[in-house]
Amino acid sequence: MEGVKVENLTIGYREPLISGLSFHMKEGEFWVIVGPNGSGKSTLVKTILGILKPLSGKILIHGKDCTGWCEERKYLSYVPQMESYSHSFPSTVFEVIMSGLFPRLKRFQKIGEAEIAEVNRWIEALELEGIKNRKFNQLSGGQQRKVLIARSLVSSPHYIFLDEPTTGVDLKSSRKILKLLDNLHKKRGFGICMVTHEISSVWQYIDKVILLGYNGKFFVGEKEEILNEELLSEIYEVEVKIAHTEAGPIFLIWDKH
Repeated sequence: MEGVKVENLTIGYREPLISGLSFHMKEGEFWVIVGPNGSGKSTLVKTILGILKPLSGKILIHGKDCTGWCEERKYLSYVPQMESYSHSFPSTVFEVIMSGLFPRLKRFQKIGEAEIAEVNRWIEALELEGIKNRKFNQLSGGQQRKVLIARSLVSSPHYIFLDEPTTGVDLKSSRKILKLLDNLHKKRGFGICMVTHEISSVWQYIDKVILLGYNGKFFVGEKEEILNEELLSEIYEVEVKIAHTEAGPIFLIWDKH
């Protein structure tokens, strides 16, 4: 499989946020998209997924032009920001995960034993058996995110796109979510693309980085190449210093004077 390719892409709404962006996300790679608020991170993800239309350029999935609609998009799944979900959502964990099957079902097709078995498979894989009959809105933030990741997996995707999956949860829950994604990446072969602000936390897991800045700036490449003091200081418009530790780099940021 050829993965996801973006060629000379321009994204935005009426006016371009980013122009001329190109990259190749191969199957089984772990990518992150980082940058300050308003730089276009979520817009880029939504454009790749087909939720937003690009202003120009191409998006190819497995070699097929998916700039518009195409069947290959079924291989892409999405876990949006938690703000996209109602906190009064009345469904159970099982029902939320099962709803991830709906896009792949044919018209008027009913949920059968095979579909229920697939839901239970991911409930077991993500260790959600103990809460599968609980209401989604009664769960902690970390539990809700695990449920939504399970929901994204039941449709048998090749790539999982996540928008800030660790934001708003405690350190322990954040660590569990990142380890889960790392397991899906390394042991099960999923491609991961994740929007995040937590560079130090994700460093050990990632392969490639897309760094977006204001005024259409962007950089794409290996993490060691992109996540350095010079580029981060330029993009975030603050002074960035990196402290190297046995556990990986720690990114220290303070205002320039």
